[in-house]
Amino acid sequence: MDGSEYNERWSVFLLIILLFSVIYFAVRLAIIPLINEPDEERIYQQDFGLVKLRDIDILSPTELDEVIEIYQKIGTEDEDYEQYHKSEKVLNELKEIGYFTDEEFSNRIEKFKKYFKVK
Repeated sequence: MDGSEYNERWSVFLLIILLFSVIYFAVRLAIIPLINEPDEERIYQQDFGLVKLRDIDILSPTELDEVIEIYQKIGTEDEDYEQYHKSEKVLNELKEIGYFTDEEFSNRIEKFKKYFKVK
């Protein structure tokens, strides 16, 4: 192996490393903002117009945080409510098609209601 072949192989190796680095960092820079978006930042992006109220001194920063917490709680309750009704519908359909006996359905629906704290 003479010097020119050695230099050529070394050049190819360096180009491969450079190409790998460029692709790696490009993908990393594209993905990081999607993965590490803080919850608070996301809340302020979906602020329901509340930040504007703070900006025009209708709400103080403390009040803004309290109102955002209230809206988050309402959002969680709405999601739980939707999940409850979707799951209840599935259980009823399973009973209707004969997957559950009446006794099995009663036991499962009771357990289901306890989970969602429904009376």
